[in-house]
Order: sequence, then structure tokens, then C-alpha cells
Amino acid sequence: MVAAVMLRLGWTSGIEYLQARQSAILISWGVFVLAFYIGGLYESERLQSLGKTVAATVISVAVGAVLITGFFYATFSIEIGRGIFLGFAAFVFVAVVSMRMLYVAASRHGFMAQRCLIIGTTSEARKAIELIGQHAHANLRILGLIHCGNDRDRIGRFFDEYPVLGTLDTLERFVDLYDVERLVLAAGQESEPILLRQLRPFRYRGIELVDFVALSEELAQEIPLDHINDEWLFMASMNNSRIHIRRLKRLTDMLVALAGLLITAPLAAIAVVLVKLDSPGPILFKQERLGRESVPFMLFKFRTMRVDAERVTGPVWATENDPRITRAGKWLRKFRIDEIPQLLNVLRGDMSLVGPRPEREIFIRKLSEKIPFYAERLLVPPGITGWAQVMYPYAASIEESRRKLQFDLYYIKHMSFFLDMYVLVKTFKTILFGRERTALAQPVQLKPRHTEVKTETLFFNPSTPPAQADPKADETQPHPRSHRDG
Repeated sequence: MVAAVMLRLGWTSGIEYLQARQSAILISWGVFVLAFYIGGLYESERLQSLGKTVAATVISVAVGAVLITGFFYATFSIEIGRGIFLGFAAFVFVAVVSMRMLYVAASRHGFMAQRCLIIGTTSEARKAIELIGQHAHANLRILGLIHCGNDRDRIGRFFDEYPVLGTLDTLERFVDLYDVERLVLAAGQESEPILLRQLRPFRYRGIELVDFVALSEELAQEIPLDHINDEWLFMASMNNSRIHIRRLKRLTDMLVALAGLLITAPLAAIAVVLVKLDSPGPILFKQERLGRESVPFMLFKFRTMRVDAERVTGPVWATENDPRITRAGKWLRKFRIDEIPQLLNVLRGDMSLVGPRPEREIFIRKLSEKIPFYAERLLVPPGITGWAQVMYPYAASIEESRRKLQFDLYYIKHMSFFLDMYVLVKTFKTILFGRERTALAQPVQLKPRHTEVKTETLFFNPSTPPAQADPKADETQPHPRSHRDG
């Protein structure tokens, strides 16, 4: 804005212009920040593609310009001239694209990368490499792996495109040699006693230590079920704020639910008419679900399926393109308008605004038999929306329910006022633009950037790797581990 004003009016007149229109400028910036979020410019994955960045910026600037123009015309307060405003929008576009391209260039050349070593050559190490590859925007640069066993023949070999540099005995040498900033523990539970004794001193040197569970929390924002146990869950429960759980969450639920009922009243009225005209049957759909501590309650929704939807099939999951869904129901589901009546459940105390989605008892029994720790979701109030819903919208199978549980466990551990607000904002974006299934990130091979890789015994060029390490000869298979903060 400052550049556009100075270019148009000059220095002296520009200063006066800015001082006289401070409120309009602040409003414009606020609207553009909202437009950037709507356009997805705060999604780090978009930083990896020039095309996606330019497209998202064009959409965001256009949306911001329309919103700002609409606001000032609606309030009959045309405080920013058209020429200055167009210049402002152009400068915003150029600045956003330039800054993001500068960030991409810097990260691709390793200027912002955090150097790390993988401790272990197990299948867990392979998962850690794949996870880092799926989240290239995290700027973690794998230099190599450290073998924890006694088989020195593995040193100098490659493990999934990365060299096995040495053993724990020479770890300190490689940390100093490569100026390592992070150690990722992925050696399996059997090696942990040795690792804890040998790696503890690195914490006091300012080197970050994380295990595979902590790495999954940081990058994927979910908890891998195969790597946790009851001890981990107990320690995770100690992270929650008692004030938020016992006081603030319920107060927020009441205030937002009351405001939501008032704001969505016109949408609810339209939904009532659509449901009534589209198919015979009641307007509201009522179904028993299990809430906190397995207490049953009656959940309310606008009906989106035929009345006899389960007459032939019995209780089954709804699928993304379920043929039982009515024409009106398809649109009500897409924009989550069908869930407006659940605000009444929130006011009654059956549900919270944010939390794991409540399920039917028959599904909970079935899923608890197949998925470990599934009943953990019943320890907190169910929600209209949740972390699992905004990260992985649909679950129509046991495997997909398992994946959603990993997101639910992340929410349960990190439950807070700010996380709830973030989920509500992401849900509001879905309401505006419709829900989409989150695409799984594809692995990206992040090979070492060294022209020479130093191991304990030799130098070799990564472009012509030696024989691969035998994947069947992994040190150990991963075992569930207790929670430890890296």
C-alpha cells in the first residue's frame, strides 16, 4: 500500500494520504490476510510448486480485491482511490510470489535445511525417511544413517538412497563433521537403553532428538498407532490443560453454539424447505450415538438420506458417493449444513464444537476389536467437527477409520483453545467452499547433497552407490514405545 501511494502521489502527499486513511488501510490488510487463507497461501505444500503458488496468489488477490471493494461500497465509504487500490493489489501479487519463490529457492539449495541423521537401519528408519520425503516443506535434510548393531559390513552401503555412515561409537564424530542439528531415533525398542545413554549428552549440546512418534506429530500431525502403548498414552494425557478441559472449552462451546444458531438460521430455514420438498419423511434425522465415557445420546441432523436407507443393508458406513443420499442431501453434506442441528447437542452438553466424531455403538464395538486404542476417543467429548475431519474427511472402512484415529489421538494429546479455534476456522473454510478429501502427500527422494560422503572406513560418491543394504537384515522390527519428548 505504501509503495502504491508513494508511486501515485509522491512522498509529501503520500504521507498525508496514508495518515488520513489508516483505518481503511488496516481493513484492507486484514481482508487480504483472510483472502490468503481462503486461497491456501498459508498451506506450506503450495510453496513447493511455482504453478500452484501463482494460481493461489491470483485467486487470493482477486478474492481480496472483491471483498475490499464490496466492503467499501456497502458502507458507502470509498476511501481508497481506484488507481492506488489497483497498484496496491499489483504490489501484493508481486511481493507474495517473489517472497515465496525466494523461500523455495533458498530451501532447495539447502540454505534453510536442518541437517539430520537417522539413528537406526530398521524398517522404522525406512518409515522415517518416507515421512520426511512426504513433507519436503519441512526442510529436513537427511545426511545419512547410523547403524546400531554390530554388523560393520553395513557401513558404506546405501539404505533407501542414503549412506550408512557408521555406528554409535563414531556418532559424535559425524555430528561434528556435518554440524548435525537433529537426530531421529528409529532403531526399535530393543536398542533404546543403549541409545538413551549415548544420545543424552547431545541434548546438552543443543542438538534436537526426536523419535518416530514425535516426527509423525511434527510433520503429519497424527500419532502412528503401531508405535505407541498405554504408557505413551498416559504421558500424552499429561500435556492437556485442565483449565481448558474443565472451564474454557465448555464456555467457548456455549457462546459459539448460540451465535452459530443465530447466524445459520437462514441456512437452516432453507435446509428445512429443501429436505421437505426433496423426499418424503421427517426433516430431522435422530440417531443414538455414544458420547464421552460411552454415555448414549440422541444426535440431531437434517435428514440427507432416504427414510429406508438401512432397511436392506442394516447399519453400514456412509460412503463419499452413497446412492442412499438424496439430491438435497448431497448439497447439505457438501457444505455441512446438515450438521447445524448439532449445535443443539452442544447446548445440551452432549457434544463439543471440536472433538472426535461420535459413532454408533455397533461401529465402536466393531472398530475397537480391530483397531488398538479406538476406545480412547470416548475419553473426551465428541465434536461437530474435529482434527480428523479437517485432515482426513471421509472414513468408509476399518483402515480409513484407523487413519482417522491417528488424527483423533493427535487432537486428544494437543487439545487446547487455539487448536480448537484453528479447527473451527478450517471447518468454516469447508463450509464456504465445500469439503474435499485430503490428498496424501507423495514421497520425494531427498538425496544427500555431498559430492563425497565420509564414512568410518572410506569415501564414496553418492551418484554411484555401492550395494544396497539388505532390507531383510534390519536390526529389529519396530515395537510400541513409551512417550518421550524429543
